[in-house]
Amino acid sequence: MSLSRQERSRTNPGRANQKARTRAALLLAATELVREGKAPSIPDAADRALISVATAYRYFATAEDLWFEASVAAAEFEPVQAETDARVGAAGDDPVDRLDALLRSVGFRMLDDQAPYRRLAKSALDQWFSQAETPSDEPMPVREGRRNHQIALVVEPLRGRLSDADVERLAHALGVIVGTDAMLALTDGVGLDVADAKSALLDAGRWLVAGALAELRPD
Repeated sequence: MSLSRQERSRTNPGRANQKARTRAALLLAATELVREGKAPSIPDAADRALISVATAYRYFATAEDLWFEASVAAAEFEPVQAETDARVGAAGDDPVDRLDALLRSVGFRMLDDQAPYRRLAKSALDQWFSQAETPSDEPMPVREGRRNHQIALVVEPLRGRLSDADVERLAHALGVIVGTDAMLALTDGVGLDVADAKSALLDAGRWLVAGALAELRPD
């Protein structure tokens, strides 16, 4: 009796592990290129990973797919995210202090190392337009990034002091200043240099939270 490819994969963990290592090597190579400010092509990533181009195309059908995953990996490096979570938690129970810690960790990093975050923004837009140009009855998938998780850490101390609805309203508002789009707005839109953009980011966060708390009157 012959086995299907999927069944053979399940019965051959060594092959599955090799495929995972090959894909990881390609993604690591592409991530390095992204962090260097380059738009990695599949041949470029394959060359750096010492993998044949034909093999690389078995893992990523298009350069856009590779760019997007590499950009996400470059921007959401796990040890950095763990460090960010720890800094926010160590800031205490004041949401202003927590937001300050988050912006200094994530927002400042984006401003200091813009290439991977700009590539991520471009890749996300490319995917959006690609999906928009191919009509479908299915809604466009939304990538669940780190932003919601990080903002949830900032507003967590307010639960029990504000209604859940008001906490969510504040969290939604903070989405404007936490993320790649805030970096782009301050640098490209407003035209600030990095130092002034950092100051503006902290001002916006402090004023936004203070205004919300004054209006919502927590107990």
